[in-house]
Amino acid sequence: MQLIRQGAEAKLFKTKHSGKDALLKQRIEKDYRCRELDDKLRKERTTLEGNLLVKARKFGVSTPKIYGVDREKSEILMEFIEGSRIKDVLNDKNLNLCKEIGKAIALMHENGLVHGDLTTSNIMLQGKELYFIDFGLGFHSRKLEDKAVDLLVFKKTFEATHCNLMPKGWEMIIEGYLQGKGDRAVAAQMRKVEQRARYH
Repeated sequence: MQLIRQGAEAKLFKTKHSGKDALLKQRIEKDYRCRELDDKLRKERTTLEGNLLVKARKFGVSTPKIYGVDREKSEILMEFIEGSRIKDVLNDKNLNLCKEIGKAIALMHENGLVHGDLTTSNIMLQGKELYFIDFGLGFHSRKLEDKAVDLLVFKKTFEATHCNLMPKGWEMIIEGYLQGKGDRAVAAQMRKVEQRARYH
């Protein structure tokens, strides 16, 4: 196996599955937590992430195919997406991708899925298809506030990473969100949460 990335929560390895390139996500042990709690949390997060990836795909959002979830080892074996991070390729010549991103987020929210870590680093472009990855902080929720915060997290990272594409890029994301059956109340709540954050 080849280690290709290590973050705060997991190590990512490029490996093989049935002769094809695959990705193994391995959750990292946290020394600052007691072992029993750490094992429990890593197992739960691994199971939940696998579930979210499968459900998002079922609802029409492109995600890596899951080949297997090993709860005991806190590992997920999945399809390796051979593409580029949106962070690295988004520019003023392909801003139409922003609408497609908005539509995909709307699909997740409509079906009670909150990604939890929406950034353009967690969206891949393979050919013409967008893949959402890393649901490690995701969860199930129908709450307006949770969906609004999900959008606001994305807006803040989008502003920081793609300030040259603001405000048009973000406006197109919201436009796509609403076209994709996103709830207008979520967008309105996002603005309220944003205002609260500014004055506290």
